[in-house]
Amino acid sequence: MKKMIRALFASPDALLQVMSHSEIQDAIDDGERIVIDADGNPSVNIHCKHVQDDFRRHVDALKRA
Repeated sequence: MKKMIRALFASPDALLQVMSHSEIQDAIDDGERIVIDADGNPSVNIHCKHVQDDFRRHVDALKRA
């Protein structure tokens, strides 16, 4: 068990799934909310309906405040 945990944390890059540009575009087209590129940079998919709804709710809440 200890070996497995050490191996997991010895290679944190293995935890991140590296995505190519075409995979990123596919994720955007599929409506993924958040896309992480090969460098580990997260991006919000502004074309995702759920993201747009979240943003709208946030703006409405600010208007009511």
